[in-house]
Amino acid sequence: MSNIEFPSDLRNLLQNVAEHQNNQLRLCKTLVEGFKATKEQDISYMDGYMDTLLDFIEPDSDAEALYLDYIAHIATFNPKKAKEYIEYIEDRLGYKIHAAYAAAYVARDLHRGQKDKGNKDYFKSHLLPVGKNGINWKEKVVGLLHDAAEDTPNDVSTILQLVKSYLEKWNNNPDDRSWIEEFEDDFFTYPADKCHLPTDEEWEEVATALQLLNKQTASTREEYLSRISTNELALKVKLNDLLNNMDISRISRPTGKDQERLKRYKREYEWLLQFSMK
Repeated sequence: MSNIEFPSDLRNLLQNVAEHQNNQLRLCKTLVEGFKATKEQDISYMDGYMDTLLDFIEPDSDAEALYLDYIAHIATFNPKKAKEYIEYIEDRLGYKIHAAYAAAYVARDLHRGQKDKGNKDYFKSHLLPVGKNGINWKEKVVGLLHDAAEDTPNDVSTILQLVKSYLEKWNNNPDDRSWIEEFEDDFFTYPADKCHLPTDEEWEEVATALQLLNKQTASTREEYLSRISTNELALKVKLNDLLNNMDISRISRPTGKDQERLKRYKREYEWLLQFSMK
């Protein structure tokens, strides 16, 4: 088979793009060295230059290595912001999205056979949409699993152990990537070949959010919502949960009871929304 020949204009375009990226890489490398030497601490100023790397950053690339070096500089004076940037890169490059895929398998298994109020498959009609609407892997994981402890016989610890089991199986069989196909169109982020397993701190953050989202752990609805309002992860997932619940198009013939429940969901959504804006 002969080699494929790209049209000359396309070939020139690709060469120009590659040259531009290399120039940006060299410039940013010089800038990072300068930031370190001068002990620059104006993150907005530095981001104005370093964000150009995000246009072509890929897993295990020189751009990633340089951006991590930049984050290491930020960590010398603002560890909290550096942690936020690390988490952002982890998400962007798909290093931890594996956990969301695992949570999807677990949620589907645990809720198999359950129906929503419109008699539709509960996982497909509610849990998967709530998980998909998560901005990062944590929000996706918690969104997919937010009803598991409440609606199945499993506690949060057991549920997360099931997620970890999937991750362990996939890590032990790196050549088998067939598990991606099931939910690839749902999460959009393609898992990187390398999986960065969540830390104990991150698992604890997920566990705490799942505990708060379990209505059975609160004595009243008011207490339940109040607790959620104080936890950023649980709050974001609950807002996604309420948004999905407010879509009563899944119910072919809504009753008066359905309409009253919708009004309650709207009130709760508006009340919780004020905390997400702080």
